Amino acid sequence: MPKTLAQEQFELKHATEMEIATRELMRRSHDLIRVYNPLDHSFRFMYDRFWHTVPAKSYKDMERYLAYKFFKNICDFMIGQQITKKGTELKALREKQMGQQFLDHYEENVQIWDRVPKINDPDLIAQIRKTVLIGVVEEYGAYEEEFEQPVPEQKFDSRSVHEQMFDSLSVLSSDSPLPASIEELTGQTEVKPASEEVDKQTLEKEVISEA
Repeated sequence: MPKTLAQEQFELKHATEMEIATRELMRRSHDLIRVYNPLDHSFRFMYDRFWHTVPAKSYKDMERYLAYKFFKNICDFMIGQQITKKGTELKALREKQMGQQFLDHYEENVQIWDRVPKINDPDLIAQIRKTVLIGVVEEYGAYEEEFEQPVPEQKFDSRSVHEQMFDSLSVLSSDSPLPASIEELTGQTEVKPASEEVDKQTLEKEVISEA
């Protein structure tokens, strides 16, 4: 059965809207985002089998898709450090009080690992975001196209916590606040694995993750 004129017009309009929305997402992926590494050592991450490095306590401008990868990886790394530290402290306290090992992994999980920070804790991610994501330095092609159409809002946001917080970045201005220090962010004087000194291997810590 041939399509009616109304059906053809509807499909054409829908296809055009999808094309504009897709084009806008592609454009935004090339925005320049300023990030900051608050750690005492360089932070490396891999995207599409290429390494990218943000030097210790330094800023770097990178495209939005790379900045998001950096944000996700450094969140996992920093929260992972807090998990290790808290778990080690709880284990030492247990051994001091009880003087014995756990009966099984279930008991250990209940008494130790269920009480440590969670890798996807929104509050911890929000704290790290304030320090490592500085803002949008340049909106790619934003002043060249007047026909942009925003992506329709979803009633239920199915994106990850990292994506939601990352997309709320604003364009930098001269009075944009400076990032918090690592001490303000974690409540620690430095970030390092629990019960270990910072050695050369730690300083060369690499986070390997592919898109």
